[in-house]
Amino acid sequence: MKRENFIAASTSTRIYEDDLLKARDLERLNDYESLSEVLNALNDSSYASAIGELDRDEEYEKILNKELVKVYGKIADVTPDKNISQYLIEKYNFHNLKLLVKELIQEEDYSKIYSPMANVDTAFIKRELLKATDGDVSVGSIGKKEDREIYLAYAQKALNAYRQSENPAMIDISLDKSYYERELDLAEATGIESLLTYTKEAIDLANIKTLLRIRGQKLDFDHLKNALIEGGNLDKNDVLAMISMDENEIVSKTSSLKVNSYLKKSLDRDKNDKENLLDLEKAIDDHFMDFAKKAKAMTYGPEVLLGFLIAKEQEIKNLRIIFISKLNSLPKDFTRERLRETYV
Repeated sequence: MKRENFIAASTSTRIYEDDLLKARDLERLNDYESLSEVLNALNDSSYASAIGELDRDEEYEKILNKELVKVYGKIADVTPDKNISQYLIEKYNFHNLKLLVKELIQEEDYSKIYSPMANVDTAFIKRELLKATDGDVSVGSIGKKEDREIYLAYAQKALNAYRQSENPAMIDISLDKSYYERELDLAEATGIESLLTYTKEAIDLANIKTLLRIRGQKLDFDHLKNALIEGGNLDKNDVLAMISMDENEIVSKTSSLKVNSYLKKSLDRDKNDKENLLDLEKAIDDHFMDFAKKAKAMTYGPEVLLGFLIAKEQEIKNLRIIFISKLNSLPKDFTRERLRETYV
């Protein structure tokens, strides 16, 4: 799609950016002592109407969900390419798919914790999975299927992985792989080369995070081999070889990759596993925001819309960090260290 098709949408999006919270706004919110004070301070922001409908401060997730739904709705109204917002919606779709598959094997109802941001047809998928026998849904020609059939195939694949292993962890592993497969497909569909590059780098960072998590849990080599995701720049065999390396050696081993700067600032053998994982998670979010910030220099284009949505996602994450910190009376310095970079 031609960049010129995004001129009107980019103009509208630049106006929406005026409502984004700035770094100094988050600093000010962190200086308050209680969750109630933070919510009161947000009454002059875009969150005001949702806050006014809140029954209890502890139900702050309702505020964040309503804001996300509203913002994605605005972009949906102006974008000429739905793949732009769909790329970011996929994480909510796969969250719901994980819950759906677990509902089937555990005979539980997790619908109350489904994400309202998702647009996957879970009712159709659940109905089809209940009708199907093992292997009834083929994933061989997944790229030619309709959207809901694609998600059905992903869910069936995860269900089969569980049945073959009898290991519930295989549900998440299978769907995490499918998630990035879907993201690569959508990135290609947008025609945004930088988004495809970002997605491959995100896979590299996700694989390093998986390596650290599995190693910290004392799980074996085969578990890591099963969990690694295809499609990144870092060869899976190179990641497998890192299982015996310390954090500094991992940083050195990845020196030729663009994501190395994020690993360098987050990993250190002098820190414990939990600290390294927390810092890597923050670095992964910084990588996301750095991609978004490149759009600030563009007058128009699909990147402008994507950059705004990423900025809003990051803002929501920062508010959640502050809300949780105030609810649990965590130190302000600790909260400040955990806050992610902002777009403005």
